[in-house]
Amino acid sequence: MIPMSSTARRITGVAVLIGLLGAALAALALVDISASPPMARRPTGTGAGLGELSPAGAADSAARSRAGLRLLSEAAAADTRTSYQGEQIVAWWGPHGGTTSVVQVWHERNRSVLAQVSDMGSVSPAGSAQPSAAGGQDPDGILGLSSQLLTLMRANYQVADSGQGWADGRPAQIVELRRRDGSLAARFWLDAVTKLPLRREIFDSRARMISEDAFISLRIGSSVLQDMPASAARPWSARLYPAQIAALRAQGWPLPAQLPDNLRLVTAHRTATTAGPVIDLGYSDGLFVVSVFLQRGQLPGALPGWREITMRGRAIYSTDPDLRSLAWSARGFVYTVIAEAPAETVDQVIDALPHEAGPGFWHRIAHGLRRLASWVNPFR
Repeated sequence: MIPMSSTARRITGVAVLIGLLGAALAALALVDISASPPMARRPTGTGAGLGELSPAGAADSAARSRAGLRLLSEAAAADTRTSYQGEQIVAWWGPHGGTTSVVQVWHERNRSVLAQVSDMGSVSPAGSAQPSAAGGQDPDGILGLSSQLLTLMRANYQVADSGQGWADGRPAQIVELRRRDGSLAARFWLDAVTKLPLRREIFDSRARMISEDAFISLRIGSSVLQDMPASAARPWSARLYPAQIAALRAQGWPLPAQLPDNLRLVTAHRTATTAGPVIDLGYSDGLFVVSVFLQRGQLPGALPGWREITMRGRAIYSTDPDLRSLAWSARGFVYTVIAEAPAETVDQVIDALPHEAGPGFWHRIAHGLRRLASWVNPFR
């Protein structure tokens, strides 16, 4: 079981296989679905960012904020104490395509979630299907909440109860998260009876939906776990504490405490490999999650399954069309970034991490030096 459950819950079905001379990541191909599951009713907005509220409006907004936070706290508790089995759809839309997958999940009360992932293939921007296959077990599911994430949500978003709706055929209470400018960041559908998260929609700063996770079947109670498979997962890494992180920084490991867009370091782990230790850093603002894996070394010239792209003027390797699994090497380290965050956030994260000057830069410098030498050397 991967101890960093907050990240594993959001990036389901990803197996990280980083090597000193062969950094690679078997990332689940999450791809496009043509339409969202129907809902009974779209919730109304919270009114955030729409100007000054009257005293009555301010009181109503504060009441809905308190109710929203209470509902999310109940959802986090329900996620731990409730036994259930179900099937989830996980979808993501990126700048060059999207991904979707089906996840079978089992959860035994007060234990980790067991998730089994089935890839549904990929969809190109033109919409033509491309078959692919993936599978495996991951120790955590999606739609997970925790007290730590709730603390970050409260610090970075305006939370509000947004009324009632339906998800997976069940009555649900809807909670919205809005950015400080009033733009919608996410909606959660919480089961009206158990408070389990049933559905989640995530939006970028332009109000475009970029992710949707939803149960399409859910059964509750310990009796539904009779067919739960045995977990094949083993503890992947050991948790790092502040003193250990400080010691690694003193040894030259680049372990930032914060990344752009209020992404704070919330978990850090280390695992031993034959090629050396791998450091896994988890960053979150309560809603979005970015994982950064570091290992000493250099990427090889070719990475099977990866393609070289140019991102903000830098040569980077990617494995999928939505640009959420990225790798490069710089200053003696291999970086692998797995992100569930809007494209603009990923861009800022990439900018904030170290990079080598590209080959083109050094080629131009060398060319310029040769030209300069030809001007000052009369024998050329």
